[in-house]
Amino acid sequence: MTDSNLLALSCGPTGEVHVVEDGELERIGELRQPEGGFVWVNVVDPTPPQLDHLAREFMLHPLALEDLQKRRQRPKVDNYPDQHVIVAYDVAFEPRGGPGFELREIHLFAGPGYVLTVRWGQSDALDGVVARFRKRADAIGRSVGGLLYAILDAVVDNYFPLLDRLNEQIDELEEAIVAGRSGAQTLREVLAIKRELLDLRRVLAPMRDVANALLRRDVKLIDDEAVPYYQDLYDHLVRVLDQLDLDRDLVASALDANMSMTANTLNGVMKRLTAYTVVLMVPTLIAGIYGMNFHNMPELSWPFGYVSALAVMALLMIGIAAYFRARDWF
Repeated sequence: MTDSNLLALSCGPTGEVHVVEDGELERIGELRQPEGGFVWVNVVDPTPPQLDHLAREFMLHPLALEDLQKRRQRPKVDNYPDQHVIVAYDVAFEPRGGPGFELREIHLFAGPGYVLTVRWGQSDALDGVVARFRKRADAIGRSVGGLLYAILDAVVDNYFPLLDRLNEQIDELEEAIVAGRSGAQTLREVLAIKRELLDLRRVLAPMRDVANALLRRDVKLIDDEAVPYYQDLYDHLVRVLDQLDLDRDLVASALDANMSMTANTLNGVMKRLTAYTVVLMVPTLIAGIYGMNFHNMPELSWPFGYVSALAVMALLMIGIAAYFRARDWF
């Protein structure tokens, strides 16, 4: 197993870290140091042969291996004999500062003397933890529980910039709606943000349960010193979910405001059409009366009847138009 998508790091009892060479990867199970040290194996986009090899070396439970092969798992904590499995999701932004993002699955396996992380796609959060761990393991933690916290904390903190970006988009949409510049495109953007927030909610709510389970020390690898750090992790997830719920309320308010603005615009159009109808109804009524084919109509033989009818029509139309204009119907 000498692929470039696999990195193995060994942390000794005193905190020294060295990269496990390719020749030692075949006996990675023997390098685990349950007494004061541990091995961290990080795999990106594993192939089926790699998964089979990892399952043999780390004695992965068949159900855990099945989850790895099928993917698309819900964030959770699974406890097996001498092994704990955590499923989490990291957020990856579009390149070049695009507005979109992608949720990428991460499986963490922890046991006496080892941590195994399997992920698909790029993860800036996990790459940052790898760099810090290689530079100084003491800054991460010289225990399995400390490394698990560092990974999960980096993953959770990566959601804050995403929520800030979504807040900016929501503010821009609200300004466009209030300014009357909303249209079909604005509605599509609001609905797209609503779907994104729903996707985030489906991931972050179970991740909060994961943090709560770790805080209850359902994973026996977490010692007393690590408990305050997992409390901090839980607090971060609560903050993220609170901000997420606030954003959902803002999106709902934006949708309501968009519907209100649309209704107001429609009401304005109906008012104008009603005013035009009333203005045009007056000359239509007069013309209809004098257009009846009766012989005994005195005004028909009057020399000034035609001009008078036109004058009356014009005066009434001007008067009615002025009336509606004064009431802002035009």
